[in-house]
Amino acid sequence: MLLEMIPCGPVAANMIFVGRDGAKTVAVIDPSDAELALAVLKERGWTLSDILVTHRHFDHLLGVAGLKKATGATIYISETDADGLRSNLTSLSMTMRITLEPVEPDVLLHDGDTFEAAGLSFRVLETPGHTAGGITFVCDDERCAFVGDTLFAGGYGRYDLPTGDYAALRNSIRSVLFELPDDYRIYPGHEEPTTVAQEKRSNPINFEDMPWFD
Repeated sequence: MLLEMIPCGPVAANMIFVGRDGAKTVAVIDPSDAELALAVLKERGWTLSDILVTHRHFDHLLGVAGLKKATGATIYISETDADGLRSNLTSLSMTMRITLEPVEPDVLLHDGDTFEAAGLSFRVLETPGHTAGGITFVCDDERCAFVGDTLFAGGYGRYDLPTGDYAALRNSIRSVLFELPDDYRIYPGHEEPTTVAQEKRSNPINFEDMPWFD
């Protein structure tokens, strides 16, 4: 699989380009910088077909409107979090004094949906907790998952922002993501990739309710 992950934007969110090996058509997951994305596309000779958004927060979608305007790519987001593409309040962009350009999504996703983007097959897992409408894009053929801010290497997303919920987050990780095969590679919204096996062994969310955990 073609994969290029670039931390960018005001809080270094991972913008991830994906496609089939050797392909010239790609999708992008959580683009937070349209200008940078367009420069990468031009430099690599890629055509952007699809934009996949894991959740409503501004740092993962600041580049969506610009990329839509420049390329016409199809925008995917969960129905629950779709208002993040339209509202500076919902996306929390106002907290950074950033004005979000509103854009309408093309495809509203729900748990269990499947679709193809840039020659890859994806299925959708609802993984709420960081936000109510957070979703994970699983690519079983490539044995990987794009989890946004639900799970990190050695940590997990914050749950103290609007629609966040610790119990839901814990369930999304333990009962949804940790049900994926151990060798699946996890690509988070910030910092470095990890694997299901590594996080099952060491992620604190797996142990925080144990009586010995302190």
